[in-house]
Amino acid sequence: MRQFNVRTAFEASPDTIWTLLQDASLLTELTSFPQVTLLGDGASVEGNEVRLRVGVGPIALPWHSAITLTGPHAFCDQGVKLPFPFKRFCHVHRVETVDGRAVMVDEVTFDSYVPSVLVEYFVLRPMFKARAAAFQNILNS
Repeated sequence: MRQFNVRTAFEASPDTIWTLLQDASLLTELTSFPQVTLLGDGASVEGNEVRLRVGVGPIALPWHSAITLTGPHAFCDQGVKLPFPFKRFCHVHRVETVDGRAVMVDEVTFDSYVPSVLVEYFVLRPMFKARAAAFQNILNS
């Protein structure tokens, strides 16, 4: 299993960032690669299953996550049905306040069929970087 964290600070209130994280339908706007389509309810509430299709071009595969843990400004989506190359995937989303700024914390733990370091640095980290920029664009609009 590989684990890494991404911390992104915003000039916004923690409640504003938290509200954005609660709606998985924003994934379609926030994620440019891979393409993401939400199927059904995208509420990030404990017990809900978020169903997505992720892919590139005409190839889209299912990604189902169960919301397994919630707390004050935190929830976990645990992979139930994952596309290649993932074997396991757990993503804790958390919003903290640090020096008066909202900090979005992504704690990612995963296992893959290919070397995990490649998945982390060539797929996941670029995706989180693009998502942070998209969050900033939404906040600035």
